[in-house]
Amino acid sequence: MSVSPRRRLRGALAPIALLAAVSPIGIAAQNTGSISGRILDALKREPIRDVIVSIVGSALSSGTDTDGYYTIDSVMPGLVKVKAQILGYVPITTDYYTVHPDSSTPVDFHLAPVLYELEGVEVTAQSPQRTWVQHQGSQVLTKEDIPQRGDILSALQGLIPSVRVRGRRDDTRLVVRNAAADVLYVIDGIVIRPPLTFYIDATQVDCVEVRRGFSAVAQFKPSIVGENYAGVVLIWTRGALGARPRSCVPDN
Repeated sequence: MSVSPRRRLRGALAPIALLAAVSPIGIAAQNTGSISGRILDALKREPIRDVIVSIVGSALSSGTDTDGYYTIDSVMPGLVKVKAQILGYVPITTDYYTVHPDSSTPVDFHLAPVLYELEGVEVTAQSPQRTWVQHQGSQVLTKEDIPQRGDILSALQGLIPSVRVRGRRDDTRLVVRNAAADVLYVIDGIVIRPPLTFYIDATQVDCVEVRRGFSAVAQFKPSIVGENYAGVVLIWTRGALGARPRSCVPDN
């Protein structure tokens, strides 16, 4: 019995089709994407090396090189959160980013340094400011007043009259009285110019003080010579040292 050429060709292709069906490696490689970006010090704007960047909920991670760059390959398409952490800086977990097949999604970070209290060290010097002097017309919010979810700036939306939030992700800003000028940020005593390019989890914040008006920035002029701001947002995270509003002192 003779076999038609078409049937012989179909029989020859069958093993190839079977091999493709049971070879997920090639398919996965085509369907995954990647996350890449650069991590800088939020104050010095200098690259930070050896930062661990990971995809939340997975085992995928990477470290930054000497220039602050990183890449995470083999990321499954869809919505992902990215976390960056290194000792000495406030860790950041982003909102959701969309990863597309066969493409790279840019995710940059600006990490803010943190202060650690050293055990066993006795400080005898007198503090220049023993009490916190609240600015006239400012509003103080404790952790009981702040919604315990999301980024701290987004959590402030609707809590303070004449203050609203605009932007998203790494370009979130507060607007005071619809002023064109930006708002200055002071995180645990560190002055940071806008925008606030790193994520601060609202659950990690003890206290927030919002000072409205250009005069509210006078105290921080040495750090921002030649710049005008429409107000100041002071944020104290858990365990932060230094003076703060009396209502925000732990166990007060």
